[in-house]
Amino acid sequence: MRNNMKWLVALAVMLSGLVGAAQAEMKIGYIDSEKILNQYKPYLDAQKEFQRYEEELEREVSKRQNELVKMQETFERQALLLSDKRKQEEQQAIIQKQRDLQNFVQEAADPQRGRLAQKTAELSEPIIRKVNEIITKVAEDEGYDFVLNSAALAYAKEVHELTGKVLDALAKDLETTTKAGGQ
Repeated sequence: MRNNMKWLVALAVMLSGLVGAAQAEMKIGYIDSEKILNQYKPYLDAQKEFQRYEEELEREVSKRQNELVKMQETFERQALLLSDKRKQEEQQAIIQKQRDLQNFVQEAADPQRGRLAQKTAELSEPIIRKVNEIITKVAEDEGYDFVLNSAALAYAKEVHELTGKVLDALAKDLETTTKAGGQ
């Protein structure tokens, strides 16, 4: 039994040495993606554009709602003067207007394929692609094997944070892109 215990202790020491050596070779960094996005001008510009688009859709919904209310009010005022056939036509027009409004709202707000979801994808995909490209470049330049998002970390040493380096690289890339586009 004593030999087995020595053997287990020796195995544990050997395994911990292997794990320690593997960890010493592996370099893990992290970024604060929220901080990066909140300080990256193209993302802030995209947010403003999205808000403008959302407000435009809200104005359109409001306009359609007002038209519907006016139709209903006009119908109610004139109902006694209209023939039965004309009443039915007006009621059908109101029902159609309600359907159109409901379809427009659903089309705009559908989280999968709606106008807002499409606009979000259109605006964010190139930005996310660029940020991920820069994160990859910084990680490779700095010799990191993994880069994690700080939102999922309980603890990490500050020395492994790459947020500032990523922001600097994004700023340089943006400056280069702006100069190239301005020439």
